[in-house]
Amino acid sequence: MWSARGLSLDDSWQVTIGSLRGFDGHGGLMHPIDSVPTDHFFMFDQAIIWVSALNSAASLALDLDNTRLTRQQWESLHAVTYRLIEQLDAIRMLFLAELPTPAMQIARAISEDVDMVLAFVARPKLARRFVECNSVADANAFWRRHIAGGRAFKAVSERLYQVGLEFDQSGEYAAWRREVKAILGTAAHTSFRAPETVDGSRASGRFHETCACLYFVTMRLQELCAYSHVLQTDFGEDLATVARSEAPRQSTLIGTLTARMSEITVDQLRWSLANGSFDEATSRSQRP
Repeated sequence: MWSARGLSLDDSWQVTIGSLRGFDGHGGLMHPIDSVPTDHFFMFDQAIIWVSALNSAASLALDLDNTRLTRQQWESLHAVTYRLIEQLDAIRMLFLAELPTPAMQIARAISEDVDMVLAFVARPKLARRFVECNSVADANAFWRRHIAGGRAFKAVSERLYQVGLEFDQSGEYAAWRREVKAILGTAAHTSFRAPETVDGSRASGRFHETCACLYFVTMRLQELCAYSHVLQTDFGEDLATVARSEAPRQSTLIGTLTARMSEITVDQLRWSLANGSFDEATSRSQRP
């Protein structure tokens, strides 16, 4: 998929994943039964690459005068994707260090930030209000009024419905999302969990549970890519404009590749949904 679009996965991986402070190899993911956890982890890495590229694209777009998205939209995207990169850096390190609970706590925050980015893409005025926050008090008031309690997700889902997309609340994918969100909730709020058994059966269950949550993060990032293009057709046109920008800084060079990487990311989401990979992740999390 990468080479077909003239892209080098290795080069892109080195300048994004390879530069993370929490970088580590994937040796800790080796499983005696199958390679699915490792496969999902590599999909997670590719989603991080796209977010990193979008962050660089936003930086380049701020220097362009002919983008269709407003400057405030690009400023908000640049800020929140930078936060996402930090969170993804941390969750990657925690996952490899076998610290599932804090990793799942961060996963919940990542899902909320994905909804925030989508809301900014769909609503220029909301992005303007976001960048106008000049104090902690302003930021907290903005969060309570526009983001907290699922407000950002509601705004996004309403806009998706307007463009012809509607969530099937009774479908298998929706059920899987609810299940993983419930798992993330138990991680965010302290609750009693039985201690791990000597034979490791409890540890094995927690490992697969964490794999399901990591895969949830991957699909949320893939949804961020797909829905951004659906919510705002100008988004894809602006990425194409960024790709044609002259003399980008070395630090933002990967931003010119975002449009082509978006095609890969959307294809991976489409493949996952068509092949029911989320069902497999859920069934593994339910193993004893």
